[in-house]
Amino acid sequence: MAARGEGAETDQGDSAGTGLEPEVWRLVHPRHGTLGVAVGGPAQLRTVDPGFPRKKKEDDDTDVGDSAPTTPGYVLLRDGDVVARAHQVGNHKVSITGDPPDRGKFTGNLSVLSGPRVQMRSSAFATAVRQVTFREGSEVVHFDPPPGSAAEARLEAIAASPWKRVVYPVAAGVGKSGWAIAMIVLLPLIGRLLSPILDWIAERIPDIDIPWPDISLPSVPWPDISLPTINLPEVNVPGWVEFLLEYSKVWVPLVVGVAIAVVAVRHSRKSRRIKREWESAGEARE
Repeated sequence: MAARGEGAETDQGDSAGTGLEPEVWRLVHPRHGTLGVAVGGPAQLRTVDPGFPRKKKEDDDTDVGDSAPTTPGYVLLRDGDVVARAHQVGNHKVSITGDPPDRGKFTGNLSVLSGPRVQMRSSAFATAVRQVTFREGSEVVHFDPPPGSAAEARLEAIAASPWKRVVYPVAAGVGKSGWAIAMIVLLPLIGRLLSPILDWIAERIPDIDIPWPDISLPSVPWPDISLPTINLPEVNVPGWVEFLLEYSKVWVPLVVGVAIAVVAVRHSRKSRRIKREWESAGEARE
């Protein structure tokens, strides 16, 4: 278990109402305690983790303060204790039982594949966290998003409509092939628009005749090897197979996106079921 950062309570009290508090994803686990992922800039994260690294000058290691970050970082907490730190959000998998980083240091291993771990999914350019999930064996449970955040609004919209529970993950998964479809549709159009411009430029570029030297290279007497001729049978490929082979860059990401979406829907259902089981077990103990 990580040691609680010194002065964490004081810093949190001083920052109350100043707008420096980070967004925190939370999950109360019956065995592993309260898990939290605080997301924000260095100054925000330092309100919950005073040991979060400060920026230094490379020449003399002096503190240069906290400038506005272009991408947020995060701190993984377990019962209020620091478990892991990262300078930037991303598609990470972080252990909740590993050794915590030293004060002023970041966690090295952000790709843990076994044991109880927190899995984070971020936006395409790592500017926001889209989902945080706890995983251990077959147990998959989603964290509750920060109150008032865009992620919470999206979760409420999904929870209010069974139709959106399927459509939202499918749309996110299929969107992974959108770049390939856009390139196939847009590249020919861009080519038609640029072709007259390129022709106009080519007509106005003077012809330059460069007197390249005539270099005689020695000829190598390669041996003449006769290979046997193999008569392969002629196969008529159906039109739909030719289409799939020609546009594999579109349908392969599309199929992968749909598969990812199906897995996301299954995990969402499993997460809701496990949370209901935890609530029922807690009510039974009371």
